[in-house]
Parts: sequence; structure tokens; C-alpha cells
Amino acid sequence: MKFCAPFILISLFCLKGIAQQSYSLEDCFAAAQSNNIALQKSKNDIQNSYIDKKAATYNLLPAVYANAEHIFSSGKNIDPVTNNFVRENFSGGEFDVTLQLNIFSGFSAFHAIKSSLYKIRADEQAYKEAELETFAAISVAYAKVLYSREQIATIENNYQHTQNELDVVQEKINVGKLSKSDYYTINTRCKSEQADIVEAQNNLLATINELKYLIGINNNVSFTVKDIDSNEISTIAHTAFDVAEVLEKVLKHHPALLESMYNASAAAMKVKTAKGSLIPTMSLTGNVFSNYNLNDRNLSGSHIRLNEQLNNNFGKTVGVLLQVPLFNKYQNRAAVEKEKINLANAKLTMQEVENEIVKNTQQLLSDFIAAKQKYLLQAESLQQGELAYNAFEERHKLGYISSLELMLAKDQLYAQQVKATTVKYDLYFKYKLIELLLNS
Repeated sequence: MKFCAPFILISLFCLKGIAQQSYSLEDCFAAAQSNNIALQKSKNDIQNSYIDKKAATYNLLPAVYANAEHIFSSGKNIDPVTNNFVRENFSGGEFDVTLQLNIFSGFSAFHAIKSSLYKIRADEQAYKEAELETFAAISVAYAKVLYSREQIATIENNYQHTQNELDVVQEKINVGKLSKSDYYTINTRCKSEQADIVEAQNNLLATINELKYLIGINNNVSFTVKDIDSNEISTIAHTAFDVAEVLEKVLKHHPALLESMYNASAAAMKVKTAKGSLIPTMSLTGNVFSNYNLNDRNLSGSHIRLNEQLNNNFGKTVGVLLQVPLFNKYQNRAAVEKEKINLANAKLTMQEVENEIVKNTQQLLSDFIAAKQKYLLQAESLQQGELAYNAFEERHKLGYISSLELMLAKDQLYAQQVKATTVKYDLYFKYKLIELLLNS
């Protein structure tokens, strides 16, 4: 049994490793590309645009229609010879095949194809924009998970210190050096920190569920995230961006701006398509037809065969149709004016998007610079705070200060630890946002 125990422990650790998968931020991005519902819907929009483009291309081909009809009738009719009413039964039919080819329609078909191509490009950029927004949200959730996890570790460490101090106070009470009131004060703090741990663990679970939702992972799947390298944070803290260079690159490749540009180009094609309805159109038409009468007889009184009737009655027509729009109750002209307004709005949207991108990018860079400064200052402040707390601990061991004073010193250190953790992940998140913008 002693030999089996190590193998059982190893098996349990292996099963735990299999059940719980650890994700880096890049792993979260890759999983979201496959699982995020919003991104999947955006991909479907692209497929719809490809279908529209295919339909617009096929519109260049001729339209072919086939019709077939068979009629049964029975009733009185006037005999043209005797001029008397006679009862007749009729069973017969006809068929025809019609072809229509647009020769000229104001280039509306070509403009529709170009418009659909621009729509495809716009939808592709819309997908990239949705991807950028999703990745940004994932970065926020990822940073929250890391923050919550580190916060739990900090609170648990403080709780352990408080518990140790509680044991020391109990020993001093036992030898008569302290009163029960000191024990009650520290024990109250100990219980409060236990409650803080529960709250922090609940916050961690909520942030993990939020991250899993964004990635598209089932909530029942065990999931954790990888810690970031401390060297990466140090590198980020000493990274500098040139505002002009960042703006130039972002404005050149930002999917929201490219989407608005393609939408404006598609709107321009729609104006041309609408103008095509104001000029004459020409089309080529062709038709083949025949008919038959199952009651038809020849001079000898015999029924005429069906194939013979179809051959005898076969005919064909060819024509050219010219349509000139003279007056259409202002409908065509109104369509042109509306498309012009849509084009103007598309251009305004493009300018609005560009202005918003510039504003948000400048603000993000400014926030990143501030986050760097706060991180460096807070790191130094935390270092000094730890030294101060260590000094308080030494004085407490020598009996120069009370346990209550040590607790107050620990509270100050805890506040600095919280600030340091907050600014660290705030810096990490803002850097990742800039990185996403530059790589979009």
C-alpha cells in the first residue's frame, strides 16, 4: 500500500492537469476566433455579401423562362359554317421558351457588382473591428482575473500574518501581559480578512466566467489563465511610443475607418446605379413556341399525331426592346437624390470615425504614459512601505509598539499593495490595447 500511494498522487495530479487547461492571452484570442458568437455572426455576414456579389455577377447573363400549359374545356360554341350552336370538347395546350438579354441598362449591372465588392470589403473590415473589440474586452477580463488572483494571494498572506499575531497575543494573555480586549480587536480583524478572502474568491470566479463567455468556452469546463512574466511588466514600463507614428499607422490600418471608406465607395456605386434608371435601356428578346389540340383531325378524320402538330405549329420570334424613361412620377429622380444623401452621410460617417479614432488613440497613449509613471512610483512606494512595515515588526517584537499599532501599519502596507496591483494590471491592459491597435 505504501508503494501505491505515490502512484495514486501522481495520477491525481495528471488528471488535474488534463481537466484544467491553462490559457495565455494569445490562447484566449485564438479560442475566441473559433468560438465567440459575435465573431461567427460577423463571418456569416461576409458570406452573405459574397452571395450578393455572385447574384450581381449572374445578372449579366440572359434570363431564360419556360412555360407549358394544357387546357380542358367543354361547352357550346357557334359553328362558323351552319351558324348553329354546337357542343364542343377541347383538350390542348401550348408551350414556349423565352430568352431576354440586357444589352444596355446604364451600366447598372456593373455598378451593382462593384458595389457588392465594396460591401464584401466593408464586411471583412467589420469582422476585424468586431475582432478588435472582442480582443480588447478579453484583455480587460484577463487583467481582471490576474488582478483578482493576486489580490487573493495578498489577502491570504495578510490573514496569515494576522493569525500569527493572534497566536502571539493569546500567549501574552496567558502570561498576563495583555488583556482580552487586544485579542478581541485582532480576532475581529482576522474574521474580517476571512470575509475579504471569500469576497475576493467570488470576484475571481465572476471574472473567470466573464472571460470564458468572451472566449466562448462552456462554463462547465475547468479553466485558468497563465501568469504574466514579471520581466514583461518591467519591459512594458520602459516602453515608449511616438504619438505621430502610432496615429499614422492606426489611421492607415484601423478596420473601423477602412469599413467606413468601403461603405462610402459602395454608396458612390449606388448613386451611379440609380442614375442608370434615368437613361434608356435596351434588351434583346427571343421566343420559341408551339401548340397542340388533342381533338384535331385531318381531312380523312384521323387524329393528327402530337409530334406532327408540334412541328406544324412551331414558331420563333426575335426582337429588340428599347425602353425610354419619359415620366415615372419622380420615382427615378427621387431614388437618385436619396442615394446622393446616403453618400454624403457615408462620407460624414467616415470623417466621424476618423475623428473618434484619433481622439481615442491619443487618450490611450496619454493614459499609457500616466500608467507607466504611476506604476514606477507605486513600485517605489510599495518598496518603502515594506521596509517601514518590517521596521514596525521589529519594534513590535521588542515591545516598543502594541499589536494594534502593528495592525495599523499592516493596513497601510495592504493599501499600498492594492494600489501596486491595480496600477500594474492597468499598465498591462493599456499596453495590450495599443499593441492590438498597431497589429489590427
